[in-house]
Amino acid sequence: MDIVSKQGEFPLVKLSTKLLRIIRFWNDSPGQRIPSLGLLVTAIYPLIWLIPSWLFLVSSQDNITRFMKAANEQIVFSLICCKLCFYAIHFRRWEKLYYDLQRSFSTVLNNPNLEIQTILGHVTKSTHKLTKYYCSTVSFNCAAYGLFPMLFIVVKYAVTGSYDVPLSTPIEAKYFIPGLRTNFWVWLPVDLTLNAILELHGFALVFVETFTWNLVYATSCMFRILQIQVNELSHQSRNEKEWNGKLKTFIALHDSVLRSAETLEEILSLQMLLLYISTILALCLGMVVLSLAVNEVYVLLTTMAVFGYCIFQTFSFSYLGTELIEQSEAVADAIFHSKWYTQKLNRQKDMCFLMMRANKPVKLTAAKLFVVTRDSFTQVIKQAYTIFTLMSQFLDNPVN
Repeated sequence: MDIVSKQGEFPLVKLSTKLLRIIRFWNDSPGQRIPSLGLLVTAIYPLIWLIPSWLFLVSSQDNITRFMKAANEQIVFSLICCKLCFYAIHFRRWEKLYYDLQRSFSTVLNNPNLEIQTILGHVTKSTHKLTKYYCSTVSFNCAAYGLFPMLFIVVKYAVTGSYDVPLSTPIEAKYFIPGLRTNFWVWLPVDLTLNAILELHGFALVFVETFTWNLVYATSCMFRILQIQVNELSHQSRNEKEWNGKLKTFIALHDSVLRSAETLEEILSLQMLLLYISTILALCLGMVVLSLAVNEVYVLLTTMAVFGYCIFQTFSFSYLGTELIEQSEAVADAIFHSKWYTQKLNRQKDMCFLMMRANKPVKLTAAKLFVVTRDSFTQVIKQAYTIFTLMSQFLDNPVN
């Protein structure tokens, strides 16, 4: 995909912002609050999914498998609700971060360096592909949760004239609608509505998540561009005025990227903690459901969809967190390993100053408790399995 600029602007995460505009989660011009429709979509989420699911959990349930499945869904859907709420709360900061990063990329848009142009092209292609493919995957998961089971029931009723009760809804929930679980003609319009809302919230979630991932990845790519500019700076044989101009440009760009990384950490800090906690709980409960519902295909399918979502979410942020740390640290390494020692004494001092600034730690944390890296992802899997083994023993004791 060729890089197409409009009035000298880099097309940063162009597809993500375009899709966010469609569902009214983004404005055509900066400086405005999040659109009212976006707030409405976020506000109805707990009313449709969380409260009915919670009512199902607190009501007496004889089926332990359905109870565990509902608890698992409550955890994951609560996490999704938090993501949408955090996006709405921090919308102004996300918007400022986006435009700051766009300006940073725009400053190097016309740089003749082939490596920089390759990185710019990679940022454009990779963010576009991630948004497109992830949207397709989550849409399929939403269909597996609601649309496919609904179509199965409709086809069976059309062919045989009968259907099994209780009739299913996208999640285990209590909606207090008479005949919802027993009457086909009451259930059909309600389930159609729930599936439409599920797809809408699925799209909102996908667009917000890909927007977040793309900005984190774009920030790490900007650190890669800074590494290249360090080499260009260290090989400058131009006069003092030109070299000082290059130095000021580098410092301004580095400052901008550091501010962007700091903003990312502040916005995502609490969200990362909730993500890791919910993933541990969702995985261990999911494993319990899989062990109990060996012969229930639909339960297995939906549980595996939750499994895939949680693991991919945690791994993605863990990978991006590691990438952000490594690329930011590599700027200082690039300065250290450059030919700074061939420069004049005053330039050597400036390069040392740059290296001290580049040593400033850049990372994503989970509410300052731990750093989000690939090692933290491994710990999540271990903790989930440990809790699962304890829960399995607890569930087996009554039988024994």
